[in-house]
Amino acid sequence: MTSCKDDPKPTPEVVQEEYDAARIQFIELNSDGSETTDTTTVNFSKEGVPSPAHNHLHAGEKYRTLISLFYKGNLINSEITADGKEHQFFFIPSIAGGVTNYVYNDVDVDGRGIGLDGTMTIGTGEFDLKVVLRHGLDKSKPEAQAWNSAAYQAAGGSDDLNVEFEVHAE
Repeated sequence: MTSCKDDPKPTPEVVQEEYDAARIQFIELNSDGSETTDTTTVNFSKEGVPSPAHNHLHAGEKYRTLISLFYKGNLINSEITADGKEHQFFFIPSIAGGVTNYVYNDVDVDGRGIGLDGTMTIGTGEFDLKVVLRHGLDKSKPEAQAWNSAAYQAAGGSDDLNVEFEVHAE
């Protein structure tokens, strides 16, 4: 068997939706919807450990919420959007009124939310915010209709990401 020295070496393919780090950015918005320079960033290890664990956001304010998933230092969000029909983020505060609204800024081909990019309105108090990326769910089920559905598991699928961190809204 012979081989040419100039044969290209195959590039290893990233295992789909496998991540080893995640980042959530909260970019405060002006009343006209434009972004301010006030940004809070929470980083997560593969084990879901947040850094920092405690975060301060302004009560009653809107934040553009950007989620980034990484594998070996490479951003893999394109895999989530490519299979958008099978992916959806949920944002579940531990207290009622912790997050008062979330709007999906990114949608799948059927117009249903994904959640890598959204606008979140922060309520008041101290609460834990659980962020879940569900894979393989049926987005037409009632449990998948609300961004804060505590019953999201009933829509089927499995968690690709399930992290939690503390928010102090003042």
